[in-house]
Amino acid sequence: MSADVTPCESGTRPKRRVRAGLLAPTLVHPFVMAMRAIELHSINRWEASFLREEVDGYFTHGIECTPGATVLDVGANIGVFSAAVYERLDGDVRIYAFEPMPPLHATLERNAREFFNGRLTALPYGLASRDDELDFSYVPAATIFSSSSRDQGNIEDERRRVTASVVEGIRQGGLGPVLRRVPARVLTLLISRKLRVLRQLETHRVKVRPLSSVLDEQGIDHIDLLKVDVEGAELEVLRGVEERHWPLVRQAVVEVEGWQQNRDTVCEVLITHGFKVSTEQNSVQRAGDIGMVFAVRP
Repeated sequence: MSADVTPCESGTRPKRRVRAGLLAPTLVHPFVMAMRAIELHSINRWEASFLREEVDGYFTHGIECTPGATVLDVGANIGVFSAAVYERLDGDVRIYAFEPMPPLHATLERNAREFFNGRLTALPYGLASRDDELDFSYVPAATIFSSSSRDQGNIEDERRRVTASVVEGIRQGGLGPVLRRVPARVLTLLISRKLRVLRQLETHRVKVRPLSSVLDEQGIDHIDLLKVDVEGAELEVLRGVEERHWPLVRQAVVEVEGWQQNRDTVCEVLITHGFKVSTEQNSVQRAGDIGMVFAVRP
């Protein structure tokens, strides 16, 4: 990896929680956490709780937002990250939230109307390297796994990957001390069975656009934070930024799936455009082959 990339070893930064909320009702007490302020409308209550717990993991490695910021929430789901930023800045923020899945966008748009005082624009498309229409797989029981890169052909591989990540999270104490003592092979069997919900896919044909065309259309002249969490399409999002627009981006945080294959390429794109880059992957993320890339202007 390039010398301009600073890796962060497991345990030196706050760990992101395992995506185990859909397991909780049958394995342990319901996974419920009240929102600190905004109680968003949601499709699955546990997902809002889980996503809220993830938010602090984005604000490390020098990433920060100050009042008056412009934030792009790419892969917004129902708007949990946007809500957390809105709260941090006491509403003094302009947010553009991208969510292409129709059921999720409808909920995001409702949340925008009711909770954001006109500060959030909910955009009904995804981002890619070019204008296109793509088939996205939507998982009603676990919407955070919806993606253009998942389908019936690879969902069993995805189920095994997610199972490994959840097992590691439990072994690290992520769902309490009782489950931590359960043998790994038993946990694997229980979790794999519970994750059969991932097989229940709906296909939606959705629109994707390059970010540069959106910046022009919306009149966005600076981006204080670009947050990208798009379940495997991270490089497509970054490749949709034209050279003329990269100087507008002050900070970026990218969750990268297929970490071993894609990490260096994501880092290189950001380094090439003048960012100082740090990476982070804890043991739970390693089991799921995902990790985080943080990019700031020096």
